[in-house]
Amino acid sequence: MNRVLVSGYGVMTRGILPHIASAPDTSVALLSRHQTVPPCPGVTVTALEDAPALRPHVILGCFENDERSQDFWTSPAIRRSVEDQGSCCIEISTLSIDRIAAWHDEIRLLGGTSVESPVTGSRPGAASGVLSAFVYESGKDPRATAVMDTFVRKRYEFTAPGNPTAFKLVYNAWGAAMLHTLAAFVPTLHSHLGADFDIASDIVTSDGWMSLVCASRLGRMMTKDYGDPDFALAHMVKDLRYAHDILGDSNALLNLVYEQFTAALASHGGHVDYTAVTEMGMR
Repeated sequence: MNRVLVSGYGVMTRGILPHIASAPDTSVALLSRHQTVPPCPGVTVTALEDAPALRPHVILGCFENDERSQDFWTSPAIRRSVEDQGSCCIEISTLSIDRIAAWHDEIRLLGGTSVESPVTGSRPGAASGVLSAFVYESGKDPRATAVMDTFVRKRYEFTAPGNPTAFKLVYNAWGAAMLHTLAAFVPTLHSHLGADFDIASDIVTSDGWMSLVCASRLGRMMTKDYGDPDFALAHMVKDLRYAHDILGDSNALLNLVYEQFTAALASHGGHVDYTAVTEMGMR
């Protein structure tokens, strides 16, 4: 029996928990500050202080920022769990470069295996069990593989700790910059083309290299549908802040994009879809 402890109940873990729980010979316990009843069949809810008694083989964390991640992994209950079981620890959050480096050291000193695995695919990918994962493992552990195979369609194996996180931060910043450009050009097309804008919309969402971005976000942009987020605005602002550690404070494009996203955060709050940033460019 592969005993799995999952910490955090948000958009991503809400999607992946049913997939983990459906794996054969697997028991799943959820540790959450807010979720007090089992969210799906095959999952029990537990408390932090009870974690050592569960004797988890695999501990998976998904957190909103460095602080939440550090609080969990350095808590006495989790440290004891890792020490007692030699647990395989999977961190799927997008953290800062400094935090992920410290995390690897913490797990190594406790005798556990660290699997750094920020993921992409947002809510739809999590719900469908088809996320992509950027992975560095301190050691091969079939227990981790069995868990991740339930919700990851594609694994990209990196050879050095910190590199999956560095890539994910630059990748997200790059994507945020592309999203920001929609507000710079779409309103012009809309005003100049009139009734023919629908033709333009069909083109940019289905043809050419921009189609993936436009197909994903243009509908939300034009209808201003920012509720029920695929990826929360607050998370993107956090990722852009962490990306400065790699791209530098003098990167003009990153600074512009970060400014627009923080303005959207001030205007809309953090729990809306990150497409809300496009509204800032249309004002």
